[in-house]
Amino acid sequence: MKIVAIGLNHQTANLALREQLAVGPEEMNEALETLRLRIGNGAILSTCNRSEVYALMPSVAKGTESLTGFLTAYHRVARREIEPHLYTYSQRKAVQHLFRVACGLDSLILGEAQILGQVRDAYGAASRMGLVGGTFSRLFHQALRVGKRARRETNIGRNALSISRAAVELARRALGDLSNKRVLVIGLGDAGRLAAQALSDAGATDITVTNRTYQRAVDMASQLGGRAVPFNCLGDMMEEADIVVSATGSPGYVITAEMVAQARVSNDRPLFLIDIAVPRDIDPAVKALSGLFLYDIDDLETVAEANRRLREQEAQKVEGIVDEEVGRFMEWLSSLEVIPTVAALRERADTIRTQELARVMKCLPGLDLEEQRKLAAFSKAMVKKLMHQPIASLKERRDPAYTQAARDLFDLGRGGE
Repeated sequence: MKIVAIGLNHQTANLALREQLAVGPEEMNEALETLRLRIGNGAILSTCNRSEVYALMPSVAKGTESLTGFLTAYHRVARREIEPHLYTYSQRKAVQHLFRVACGLDSLILGEAQILGQVRDAYGAASRMGLVGGTFSRLFHQALRVGKRARRETNIGRNALSISRAAVELARRALGDLSNKRVLVIGLGDAGRLAAQALSDAGATDITVTNRTYQRAVDMASQLGGRAVPFNCLGDMMEEADIVVSATGSPGYVITAEMVAQARVSNDRPLFLIDIAVPRDIDPAVKALSGLFLYDIDDLETVAEANRRLREQEAQKVEGIVDEEVGRFMEWLSSLEVIPTVAALRERADTIRTQELARVMKCLPGLDLEEQRKLAAFSKAMVKKLMHQPIASLKERRDPAYTQAARDLFDLGRGGE
């Protein structure tokens, strides 16, 4: 079986397309059940910057076709719309890609730490659904260890921005001092909580938070010394806000152009809106209104680029760790492919030995039991010595091509697919 990964990210697709392939926490079980019915195994990694599917497939070609079919069927998008934006990785490249993702090397914000938790959540969801077995368990556990090792042994994560902190940095650059600004944070998942904390750290003191689960808003407000409001008061709160940061997991718009227009009736101050949700929380039509500024996650590129330049040297160190860990994983994976070949080779040799020994025994009917035992022992020793070097070479090389050559040479059938 081959490890195959397919997906798109902020480098290959715009936000509108990423939205179409996003899988929120509430949808994950349904998406994984669809993956089970179509593929039988796999994991889905969906974040604000990427949507990827990992699976074990009989071949790369079949994997690419099947996983593309899953994406188009589940998300109800035409193949022609997404195919130009998809990347496909297999075996070593797929392993390398996942390890780089876990280390934050493939993120919009280089070195951001939130992705490690998202990889953990993706594996956890697939594991609870029974979609990941031995190979995938090893792959994702090692990816998580690599991500932790990168942060432990390098400075890739030291003072690194998250998407949430990058959004706050964008607001600070545009507005300067935030201490006199009234802030509204909508949605208190990981991104929303990080944004609320980052705003407080940046000097904002008048912070209002809201969430569909009101108690979560109360807890966050208590932590920040802010104010919690029920989610159904969202429109009223927007009338008072100077900065709105939205980060819910809603599948549709939480803030419509109509809501914003109504809020502007009694508030003629500039309104700064930052939407860090995927799918987006704020209707892009809001941009047509006067007196406000709307930014989405792709607008964080300028902040991300400055962050990237600061961390390029550390990123090179992390790449070295990734290469080392990929080699380690591939060595383990190759050993799995060798084991059945060695077993098949021994079985084939012993079958031939047994057949030939029986034929010789028929030709020598006068042998007593001791002589028969010695002849059988001789045949076993002969086969063992003949097989020793081929088996030792297979175990030492752990090369899939070499292993398949042995299967072809001894007519053991196809292996490792």
